[in-house]
Amino acid sequence: MIMSNMDKKVLIIDDELGPRESMRILLKNQYQVLCAESVNVGIDLLEKEKPDVVVMDIRMPGKSGIEGLREIRQRDQNIAVIMLTGFGALETAQEAIRLGANDYMKKPFDTEEMTSVIHRNIQRTRVNRKRAHAERELNDLNHQLVSELARKDKLASLGQASAELVHDLRNPMTVILGYIQILSEDLKKAEREGMSAGDTVSEYVDVIEQSVKRCRELIETWLRISRNDTSQFRALDINDLMTELIRQNNWNNRDGSVRLSFDPSSDTVKIKGDRIQVQRALQNVVNNAVDALGSHGHITITTEVRDGHAIISVRDDGCGITEDNINKIFDPYHTTKTAEKGTGLGLFITKKIVEDHDGSISIESTPGKGTLVLLTFPAC
Repeated sequence: MIMSNMDKKVLIIDDELGPRESMRILLKNQYQVLCAESVNVGIDLLEKEKPDVVVMDIRMPGKSGIEGLREIRQRDQNIAVIMLTGFGALETAQEAIRLGANDYMKKPFDTEEMTSVIHRNIQRTRVNRKRAHAERELNDLNHQLVSELARKDKLASLGQASAELVHDLRNPMTVILGYIQILSEDLKKAEREGMSAGDTVSEYVDVIEQSVKRCRELIETWLRISRNDTSQFRALDINDLMTELIRQNNWNNRDGSVRLSFDPSSDTVKIKGDRIQVQRALQNVVNNAVDALGSHGHITITTEVRDGHAIISVRDDGCGITEDNINKIFDPYHTTKTAEKGTGLGLFITKKIVEDHDGSISIESTPGKGTLVLLTFPAC
């Protein structure tokens, strides 16, 4: 969900009424503005209101802004803090930056500059919080895996199940690593050119966060399947699922040489099933189509409801499949890909998932011309 500016909060900590009021009037039409006349009151508001940025005077009676900065950083490492002072002492600015301040401005401030600095640092806080959340999710995921593997000694002998889990995790982990590389490149470019990369950073962090959540969901789904738990079957909108997958995956090349188009049915296409399992099946099929294209080509995905069935078609104009290989396409560990690109489990897993949902999968292919994959489920 996209936050409007009025959902964002700015906390001003300054013992002088004049600067507090000036900043409140400047920002009140764009943000929720919270004001505190001392560090102690400001810290209470910080814990209660969870603001998106703090603007704090350095010179205040009682606790100084430097002491306040230390207390804020003990409570929140991710919130952006802007320090204000009427004194331009360089050593004071250096101390504030060393303790974790993100920006430093002098009084009296320029209103346009202050507005720009507030906006930039709110973006910084948002990105920092999303990154920290993603890190926590990854750590929790790692602990869950370690605990589960330690508790279930029998998993060591379940080679097939373990291989399926690894196969499923490769997809979102590849997305995470890919976007981290893109993010790193764009940040370096922005730094070289002296530009802000705030909006781009936020977009990439959103995708990384969604991929981390998908890793967690895959683990939980895998454990649920091992217990033969079908309680998660729900009505699913296939058009929504496919739209979400396309958004999360970097299937379209940045240079446009690989293109993916989605033409959803104008009718609602719904089936009953487990959302994560169906996503696994759809993603495996599209990943195979992308691999078949190599460095260029086109993939077309369509959905329709026909004779009480929901039908998803994935067509590519890639290398196609030979007659010998198409007869073995659903065999476990059968693959024509390199070890880096595939394990031969994708379509094997997909077929199992489709059949678990009372559906069917069929493949038509012509070497050198491309492949058509049809997934058919009972519509609901």
